[in-house]
Amino acid sequence: MKKIAAYIENERGNVALLVLGLISVMIILFMLVLNLAGALIVKEQAMSTSQQAALAATASLYEELPGFILSYEKELKEFIEEEEAAKEAEEPGEPEEPEEPEEPKEKEKTIEELIDEETEKLSGEMSDYSLNEIRNEAIDRILSKELDKGLGNNLLKTKLSLEMEYDWIKSMKESARSAIIANGGEVEGAVMTVFEDGQIVVESAHEVEAIGYNGFFAGIKENLFKSSKGPELKFVKKLPEWEGRTYSLE
Repeated sequence: MKKIAAYIENERGNVALLVLGLISVMIILFMLVLNLAGALIVKEQAMSTSQQAALAATASLYEELPGFILSYEKELKEFIEEEEAAKEAEEPGEPEEPEEPEEPKEKEKTIEELIDEETEKLSGEMSDYSLNEIRNEAIDRILSKELDKGLGNNLLKTKLSLEMEYDWIKSMKESARSAIIANGGEVEGAVMTVFEDGQIVVESAHEVEAIGYNGFFAGIKENLFKSSKGPELKFVKKLPEWEGRTYSLE
């Protein structure tokens, strides 16, 4: 009887150990599932943050364009007037002959007027978009056409590149960085690329921290990086020297 009792007691001990082992495995598996679910959530957060940052940088660029366009047109007008004056000075004087009255020429439209017309035209095509998005698209299209004209020895292209180099990149970086911080992202290792096929690309991260149990997964932290692109900017495709430039957002 003593041997039987000892055997049963021993079996009970083994079963208890087995149950404890199974419970530990189940808890670890449960922690694994929780960590995977947490990583997926952080992945979505990182994607959303990089998207918001790319949109913020793009919006920052568009905000600079109206004032820039006015400055460009003023400079272009001065350039053309100087060219005409220089041409007249070089031509030898000839006896003036009576000229027949010419029909008044139609006044050339300003870029702002062209943008207004394009905005009105696009309002029907892009009825599902906001007025701001429609106007940005109009600005993009008109600037692309103006760049193709190459007026004033490609003055528009030259001025766009200079403004981008010495002013706009800085404000675009600040806008992207602020968006990352506002969305709880990590600026460490974050970068902005201008441009990738006419789009601003931002790569940023959110920190994912593992849920630990009994030493498993404890203390594991990792920055999960995701990248997103802003809307296409057609006019920057006319500036090939800007394709693929990358800037740190730290």
